[in-house]
Amino acid sequence: MGSFATHSILPALSSIRADLQSQVGTTQLIVSVALLALGTGQLFVGPLSDRYGRRPVILTGLALYFFASIAAAFAPRVSWLICARALQAFGCGGAIAVSRATIMDYFGPARAAVGIAYTATAVLLVPMFAPTLGGYLAEFLGWRWIFGICSMLGAAVFVFTWIRIAETHAHGEKPEIGLGPARSYLHNFRILLSSPQYMAFVAFGSLLMAAMYTVITGAPYVVIDVMHLAPSTYGRMFLIPALGSFTGFFLAAKVSRRLGSMRMMGIGVGLGLTTTLIMAALMFFHYWHPFAVFIPAMVLGFSNALSTPSSVSGAIGTHPEIAGAASGLMGFTQLLISAVGTQLVANLADRTPIPFALTVLGLVLAALASFLVIRHQARESAPSPDYDGSETVTL
Repeated sequence: MGSFATHSILPALSSIRADLQSQVGTTQLIVSVALLALGTGQLFVGPLSDRYGRRPVILTGLALYFFASIAAAFAPRVSWLICARALQAFGCGGAIAVSRATIMDYFGPARAAVGIAYTATAVLLVPMFAPTLGGYLAEFLGWRWIFGICSMLGAAVFVFTWIRIAETHAHGEKPEIGLGPARSYLHNFRILLSSPQYMAFVAFGSLLMAAMYTVITGAPYVVIDVMHLAPSTYGRMFLIPALGSFTGFFLAAKVSRRLGSMRMMGIGVGLGLTTTLIMAALMFFHYWHPFAVFIPAMVLGFSNALSTPSSVSGAIGTHPEIAGAASGLMGFTQLLISAVGTQLVANLADRTPIPFALTVLGLVLAALASFLVIRHQARESAPSPDYDGSETVTL
C-alpha cells in the first residue's frame, strides 16, 4: 500500500500543481512530507508492537490509511492534500515497521534477510504498474481517482489482514518489566542509538535507499517538466527502474545466504556509485534524455535491492529482542534522509537535471563511507584471522 501510494501519485504531480495552483516546492511536499510521515509512523508505532503485539498495531495503521486516502481524494487545496497524505503515510508506516518485525519473529535473525528479500520482491510488483496506472488516471480521469484507488486497496488489505494474518508476537511481552510505555520507548531507542554496529547498518541502508527514493521522486520533475514527457509515457518508462529493483530483490533472495551480507552490500554500493557517476556526467554534458535518467535508475534500483535485505537484517539482528523498535528507528531514518533528499532536489530546481544528479551522487558516496565503517567493524569483531566479514547478523 505504501509503495502504491508513493509511486502512483508521481506522474500526477504536475496535474496537481496546475489544478491546486501551487509551486514546484510546495507540490513536492506531497511526497517529502509523506516520506517523513511514513518514517515517523515506523518510529513511534513499531515499538508499540513489542509491547502490545503485531496484529492490533497493523490493523490500526491500515484503518488510518483507508480514511486518510478518502480525505485526500476530496482535498480542496494543496495544504489539505499534504495533511491527508501525511496521515495516510503515518498509518502505512506503522504497518511496514511491524511487518518487518513479524518477519524477524517468524524466520529469526539467521534467515531474516531471505524472508525480507522475498517479501520485497513481491512488494516491488507494485512499482511495475502503479506509475503507469497513476499516469493514465491523472491524464484521463483526474488525479483524485488515484486516492480513490488507494482507499479501495486499503479496505481490501485490511480485510485480508483481519482474516489471514496471525499474531507472531503472541505473548505481547513487555521488553522491559517495570518500565512504562514512554520510558520503555526511550530505553530501547537509547540502546539502539548507542550501538555502533546498529547505527552503521542504519546509515548505510538509509543513504542508499534515500538515493533511490530521490531518483524516484525527483524523476517526474526532471522527465515531465524539464524533458517534456507526457505523464502516461513517464508511467510506462518507470517499468525500467522497477524491473531493476525487482530483479535485484529476487537475486538477493537466492544468493544472500551463499555470498554473505558483507559481499552483497559491497556489490550493491559499488554498482550504485558507478551508475550515479555516469548519470551525473551525462547531465553535466547536457545529454538530457529520459533514458539518461531511467537506465541509471534501473541499475541503482538493482544495487539497492541487492543491499537492502542484508542491511535491514543486519541492523535488526543486532537487537532481535526489540525488533519492533529497531525496525521502526531504521525505517524512520531511511525515510527522513529520503525526504530531505527529495525536498532538496525540488528546492534547487533550476530547469536543469544537474542538481538532481549531484544530490543522488552525494547520497551514494555517503553510503560508501558507511559501508567502509561496517567492514571495519566486522574485521575488528572477527573471531579468527580467517574471518572474511561475510556474516554480519552476529555483530
